[in-house]
Amino acid sequence: VYYKAYILYWTESFNNMEYEMKKNNLFMYATSELSQDAFICWLMNFAHKNHLNEDHILKDCAKEFLAKIVQTGEDLIVTSVTKQYKNIDILLQVNDKYNIIIEDKTFTDQHDDQINRYRKMLENEGRENIICVYYKIVEQPFSEQTDVNITRQDLIEIFSKYVDRTQNAIFNDYYEYLLSIEKDVNSYMTAPIEDWINENDHAYKGFFTHLIKDNIIQLDRDYGWRYVSNPSGGIHALWWYHLKSDELDSCNLVEAYLDELYLQIEDNIIAVKMTGNTERTADIRWSLYNYIRNKTPDFMKKSFRNGKWMTVGYVEYNENNYQEKINLMQGIMQSIANGEYKYICN
Repeated sequence: VYYKAYILYWTESFNNMEYEMKKNNLFMYATSELSQDAFICWLMNFAHKNHLNEDHILKDCAKEFLAKIVQTGEDLIVTSVTKQYKNIDILLQVNDKYNIIIEDKTFTDQHDDQINRYRKMLENEGRENIICVYYKIVEQPFSEQTDVNITRQDLIEIFSKYVDRTQNAIFNDYYEYLLSIEKDVNSYMTAPIEDWINENDHAYKGFFTHLIKDNIIQLDRDYGWRYVSNPSGGIHALWWYHLKSDELDSCNLVEAYLDELYLQIEDNIIAVKMTGNTERTADIRWSLYNYIRNKTPDFMKKSFRNGKWMTVGYVEYNENNYQEKINLMQGIMQSIANGEYKYICN
């Protein structure tokens, strides 16, 4: 269910983006992964042995793209382009030698070790020189472990060398489409936080990537982020700073009482979250809330309702003070981890 909701959300995000473009743009509407796969195949075909003389500019662009994957310095000619070969998004054969698997990860993350399964399948067919590529034009929580990652920034860097030299509408539309996503992703640096939620579909992806890459959040206690769908309309969530089981034990929050305690950004708040479902749940939440409230008067609470994931309380943050608020909450969680807090059963 989550997997389908995740794909649906990102698809709707692309469909709802208001691109600031110079003209009507095909990729305002051709937003699916299948449409993007078609663009990749179309561009690679300009480097195909049968199409080398059709457009020399796009041929050179396609070859530079291929050189990002096959870094041998040799002249690269596409032998075949196959879409959806045994569920592989795109399979390229280059120089009658290299077999390039391209998996398009616009709306989805890696799952089920799929690209290595595809590699094994091609090996079983007797193919050699297999190169696996993830093609990603939006930010994701984790870097994919594969031979080559092609990112939006890579594409912009390559395409920018050719966009002023060609009048091809499809190529220029796709380049402007990438630039519009880039602008949206980076909007967290200039736009107020209210716009992150309401107007900029990719702002939180840029913001969360910034928190991780620039080590603003501590990453040694597990972390992740995604859009979380819920009946209220969904939230952009990043979770981190999970306390370890021995740390919970030192606070008298043994496994029978509490399963997890961690921090989570939910749109414009930083919440302390917990999981556990016993007769002591409400008592533990009040105990933790009072402890943290004594640490900072900015800590607030919502109504306590039982569920799988429960909020102890939260602080609000904005585009100007997020580092200060993150450091505050990480410090409080560390004091709990150090055993400063003790749960006393009433």
